[in-house]
Amino acid sequence: MILFVLGIASASLAQGYDALVREAESKIMAQKWEEALALYEQAFKTGEFNYGDFYNAACASARLGKSDAAYSYLLKAIDAGFLEKDQLNQDPDLESLRSGDRWQTVTDALKQRLEAIEKTFPETRPAGPVIDLPAPRYDSPISVEAALKNRRSIRSYAEAPLALADVSQLLWAAYGITEPAENMPAFLRGGLRTAPSAGARYPLDLYLAAFNVTGLPAGIYWYNSEKHQLMRIVEGDRRKEVSEAAFNQGMFETASAAIVYSAVYERSMVKYGQRGRDRYVCMDLGHSAENVYLQAYALKIGTVAVGAFTDLWLKKAIGMTRAEEPLYIMPLGKIE
Repeated sequence: MILFVLGIASASLAQGYDALVREAESKIMAQKWEEALALYEQAFKTGEFNYGDFYNAACASARLGKSDAAYSYLLKAIDAGFLEKDQLNQDPDLESLRSGDRWQTVTDALKQRLEAIEKTFPETRPAGPVIDLPAPRYDSPISVEAALKNRRSIRSYAEAPLALADVSQLLWAAYGITEPAENMPAFLRGGLRTAPSAGARYPLDLYLAAFNVTGLPAGIYWYNSEKHQLMRIVEGDRRKEVSEAAFNQGMFETASAAIVYSAVYERSMVKYGQRGRDRYVCMDLGHSAENVYLQAYALKIGTVAVGAFTDLWLKKAIGMTRAEEPLYIMPLGKIE
């Protein structure tokens, strides 16, 4: 299975390298394995590399029966940043390698890399500066019906800042409190919200990756829905890191911000067990994300739900805690 990964490399991609690997990808798509491998080998001689290209070279090598080269490229891919355990174990291109003597070496290397990265995540969030968000509005000239009819996934945005008031409105629509927790169970974490949740367990956490928001320094912020506040946990523009975690998809080039969802599965599993993890958290995410779509349309802001990313790289880019798992990115930008 071909991996399209641009930008997570040892250095900036040289033009010659870029052209070679793009041609190699086209050969893999056409199942011209010999030609693809020759192009990757030529590309790597430039001194540039990328974990996705190492991985693709491994797939081509495996298809050609060149197991030694395939194992070597897989180990290089892991060392360069490949972290997809499920793909490694399920990719049909690598089927011939899984019964080989060196397969355990590859899986052990990936396991060690994953464990090392997991240990870097904090148990709790750092307490950074707190920003009070503007109060949300509760009405609009745009009807729910109009938003439902006209909402679309939008992947290209005007290079213009978002207003803090609009960011506030989007976060409130996603997971804001609508009924404060007075004499309610502690697991509500503030009260009932704009999005329904199975058993009111509210397993989600939301982050704002601010790239170009008026009045808000660039950084990563955790959304405290109970107080309708942002707390900065990472300082500085993290567009590059978020984009690279999501395979440099084009929408991140012009997005002014992004809402990033994570889940603490235990919040749902304590009541519903494995079904909470496998089904109910996903349902909760869908409820909240649709709210963002509808609210974004009313604000003339574009967004799209992005689920293609390397989990641990996104988790690291955002600064999530160890218990969280990333679920979604929703880039935001003014409609062109």
